[in-house]
Amino acid sequence: MGALFIKTLNQLISDYTCHLQQGEIQAAYKGIIDFIGKLRADFIKKYPHYDTGSVYQGYMDMSYFSLSTKLLKDKGLKIAIVYLHEKGHFEVWLSARNREISKRYESVLNRGIKYDIVVFHDDNNQDAIIECILTSTPNFEDQTSLMDIIEHGVGKFVTAITSVL
Repeated sequence: MGALFIKTLNQLISDYTCHLQQGEIQAAYKGIIDFIGKLRADFIKKYPHYDTGSVYQGYMDMSYFSLSTKLLKDKGLKIAIVYLHEKGHFEVWLSARNREISKRYESVLNRGIKYDIVVFHDDNNQDAIIECILTSTPNFEDQTSLMDIIEHGVGKFVTAITSVL
């Protein structure tokens, strides 16, 4: 076994620069952000009852936009449609305005969410109370189908969440 090699910040930035010079990272990132913008616009058009937030581009960790309804907003909650760059998939999260509200709803939601969705909570994710994978294999080549998959999953998630609130 060799010694563990830890790169310096200069080495990391040099590697980063080399990857950027190839142009693929920028093209992929732009494609992801453009799709999320189209998805957000589609939600605004199709679901006017949602209060739709701006796109948060992130630091190449996650990009998302939020949705809220009057019921959720009154309880200090919101929905986030999230693309996790490192995992390469879309999730929908229930988030709270602050940690106190988050703790209050954790116990309610842990008692059980009905409907045919699989929810979980990643203990390392302090931004979400509960999460659901929408697709772990997004096909960006067929954006219409991808939007349908995400919108259908978000609808089921919102219905399941609001049924226990």
